[in-house]
Order: sequence, then structure tokens, then C-alpha cells
Amino acid sequence: MTTEKITINFGGFYESIHDSRIDNMIEAYGGDEYLEYNDWENIDFKKTFKSYIEAYCSDLSSFIKSEYNVHINFNDIELDSPKYYNYSTDTILAQIPEKQIITLNKVMSKNIDFLEFLKERVKSGSGYISFYTYETALANKNNILVVYILEFICDKFNEIMDYFEFEVFLKEKAVA
Repeated sequence: MTTEKITINFGGFYESIHDSRIDNMIEAYGGDEYLEYNDWENIDFKKTFKSYIEAYCSDLSSFIKSEYNVHINFNDIELDSPKYYNYSTDTILAQIPEKQIITLNKVMSKNIDFLEFLKERVKSGSGYISFYTYETALANKNNILVVYILEFICDKFNEIMDYFEFEVFLKEKAVA
């Protein structure tokens, strides 16, 4: 089975709903018996972010199935974080079977809301020239269509997503 590595623009962790969810989960552990969680220095954010994006992709897959009747398997999920957040934000990298991408592209290329989103997303403006035109994005130049589709779906999912389970990890204590 052939897969394709794709980028999921889910909103990132910097000053986002996702950052707030992690903060809230850490604070929820803040009772006396979880004293270690009160010290943010003890949190292993790398492992916690990994747990979060895996849970996010699992629920996103269910959302895509229920809303668009397309089954998507997100595999080899990893977080891609920028060195500096003033230029970009975190994205999720994942492998998706090529057949599932083709199916998703076909379904979404008929979705009026997505097509309106795409027109706005690739529109050039003052100080910005889009790399893709509406026509080239819709024609799937450089396999870009699924990136725009997943961004559109993530925006919808982020608006309605409910609580989902993920783990908050503590840093391993150094043994003396």
C-alpha cells in the first residue's frame, strides 16, 4: 500500500486552543496528590504534545468519517515545530494511504464550503502572492489539495471538538 507524507495545519500549539487544552489538563492534575504537576518545569512537553497530536488525529479521523463519509488512517504521526513562532506554527506530519487521499480529494472537490475556503486561501493580496492559484490547487499541483482540505476540515473540527483523552507526561527524574 502506497502512502503519502502530508502536512496537517491544525492550528499549532502557540497561543491556540490546543495550547489551552494542554494547560487546562496540567492544571487539572494540580491537586495535592499531583504536586509534581504544579511545577511546569516537571512537564515533558515533547511527550505530552506527541500524545495530544495522536489523540487529535484519532478524533479527526472519526470526524472525517462522520462528516464526509471518508475513512482516513493517519500513520507515523509526528509534530513539526518551527524554530521561531513569528514565521509559522506547529504542524502535524503524517502518512496517509494514497487511495484514501484520492477519495478525500474527490469528495471535497465537490464540497461548496471547501471550494469557497480554497478560493479565499489561495487569493493573493497586498504584500502577499500565493504560490498556488485556485485552479492549480484544485488540479492538485504538487499534491497540495489534501493540505488545503485537511486545513479546512481541521478548522471545522477545532470549532466543535469536544474533550478527548491524551496524557500529560512528567520529565524523568535524574537518578543520583
